Amino acid sequence: MNSIFTGSFSQVEETISESFMKDTINTIKKFKLYKLILVILFFSGSSYAVYGVSFFFTNNIDDLTVPFDKNNEFIFVFSSIWYIHIQVFIFFIAGLAAFIYKERNHAKGYFLFNIFLSLGWLLFLLFTFKLTQLMVNSYILRMLYSVLFLSGFVFVFFQSYQNAKKMVYGTKKKRSALVEWLSKNRKNVLSILFGFGALYYLTKVISPEVDNLETRIIGSLIEFAPLAVCLIFFTFIYLNSKLIRSYYLYKYSEEFRKKFGITKKDWYGEKYRG
Repeated sequence: MNSIFTGSFSQVEETISESFMKDTINTIKKFKLYKLILVILFFSGSSYAVYGVSFFFTNNIDDLTVPFDKNNEFIFVFSSIWYIHIQVFIFFIAGLAAFIYKERNHAKGYFLFNIFLSLGWLLFLLFTFKLTQLMVNSYILRMLYSVLFLSGFVFVFFQSYQNAKKMVYGTKKKRSALVEWLSKNRKNVLSILFGFGALYYLTKVISPEVDNLETRIIGSLIEFAPLAVCLIFFTFIYLNSKLIRSYYLYKYSEEFRKKFGITKKDWYGEKYRG
């Protein structure tokens, strides 16, 4: 059976579009020190914040306005602070790899950045799923969400593998027009989604139907939070596809450089030594 990592240049040539190539080069080329600091602050802050909320819930379970199940089997899952330390360290390595290779090898930097960012995102989602399960009082509903999450996990990585096989050895070479458009406009799309999300939670918080702020926030999350994480996990189909493409762009870096007609300085960086 052919490995998804052993495709030849001729087999994967069409999988790398010009827009993907430009996005790769520019992402690493423009990864300045302030971006490294922002990446570290954002992901470390988010990781420790989620852990802090989980720690607060599990240690104040009797005092919360919205009652939680004291026998929740997820209370002790990923409870060690070292889980978060490892997660934050992986995000740090992702940013550091991009920063180190911004003038040495853009394609390699982008590949390493995607590897560690995807791994950190996986650990973050696993912990976030644990946190959202703490908010579900029904044992049956928690088990249903767990089955959905595990099923989604298996499906996502199976589908990612199948997509990679088609991309390397089959007929599914180019990204769809929708994916290309989303890739070019991801910042605008994310800003719009964030705006809608913020507006939604704002309406929940200021709703006059509930008087207690804590009840408003938790009540707005409790019903569908684990399901939301299950749906977010499907982002790995896209992330895994991007990871495979970045792998081959790095593996056949010189071949793609010549194909797109980019100078070595612009393609690799000023400190590239070959």
